[in-house]
Amino acid sequence: MKRIIYSSLLCVMSLSACMQLEDAYDKYVVPGGYIYPQKPTNARACSGDSRVILKWDKGNDPSIAKAVVSWNNWEDSREFVINGNTENVEVEIDNLAEKDYSFQIQTFDAQGNNSIPVEVNSQAYGELYRSSIYNREITLAYINQDKLIVEWNDGDISNGLQYTELRYKDAGGEDCTLTIDAEATGETILNDYMAGTELTTKSYYRPDTTCVDLFETEETITEPLSIIDRSDWTITASSYEPTGQTGYGGANPERVLDGLIEWAPNANADVPTYWHSQHTGNAPGFPHWLAVDMKKPINIKRVVLQCRNDPNCTTGYSFSNFTIQGSKDGESWVDLETYDVYSRTDKNPQYYPVNTKEYYTHFKIVMNAGYSQFADLCELAILGVEQEAVNE
Repeated sequence: MKRIIYSSLLCVMSLSACMQLEDAYDKYVVPGGYIYPQKPTNARACSGDSRVILKWDKGNDPSIAKAVVSWNNWEDSREFVINGNTENVEVEIDNLAEKDYSFQIQTFDAQGNNSIPVEVNSQAYGELYRSSIYNREITLAYINQDKLIVEWNDGDISNGLQYTELRYKDAGGEDCTLTIDAEATGETILNDYMAGTELTTKSYYRPDTTCVDLFETEETITEPLSIIDRSDWTITASSYEPTGQTGYGGANPERVLDGLIEWAPNANADVPTYWHSQHTGNAPGFPHWLAVDMKKPINIKRVVLQCRNDPNCTTGYSFSNFTIQGSKDGESWVDLETYDVYSRTDKNPQYYPVNTKEYYTHFKIVMNAGYSQFADLCELAILGVEQEAVNE
């Protein structure tokens, strides 16, 4: 009998508790149920310059009338009119400070019912990022015969470099623009460059793959280098041929500075002039050298060599390997570069890079080895920057 009474009591107590629980939730129950509009589908964010673009695909809920985007922990928000399910959605949040953002997107119908929020993250860029980018620099630009050679430094790809614009005037005076890809290496060759005009460069960056804006640098102006004036130079040699070989009074070292090449006319005959190591008598063998006093400090960028091209020499360069040396007093010399001749038979000027930040008043070409005991050279010049020009 007691067992029956206890069971009945437990049933009454359980029923009473359930009734109290239902009473507690009655105030949250919406008659007829709550309607949730369709939430944004495939929501995504694109970063930008002081802005973020939010996108999502059109859905299948025609009741959607607007969207509300909130950020900064729901403290800031913006409302956008949405035309139901008729088109994909793209909205802009502008005037943003430069930082990371978390956006909450909700859709609403005309009755004010809201969807479940969807969160997307992005970033707004600004002056901080802009201050971190730099123009891809031209390492060296110089005229090689009738074309311009442009050499580039490495682009800052890790920081978002996309491309660099190179602007110049062509031979007809027209403005031209060439786009240099961020990953492009090597030289840019301009066959239609107007000599004596400036080059202008500007680089463009995209900080991440979603960014809708390009950030551009300030323009940089570059004046291409040309051959340094040699009119005041003096030159000496390890030896030279005083009478033979040339037919016009010897092959002294000054011949490599006179500019007479490839059948250029001179006082004696229509032949190019050149220096030749001593050929008669007790002729020395390698090494041979030519030493130049430039009379002013110059940062040497390129040494320019040109071999003989006359009926007595059709094989090209007589030496196969040489060293470039620099000096600030003409007595103490330092090795700058050593090269094998690029091409023995190429009769055009050959340009050899010199990687130094120092300024030298003297330079020397030491010919280390060759094809016989003799050496000769038609022209010797440099591309460089005079120290006085830098200090102005």
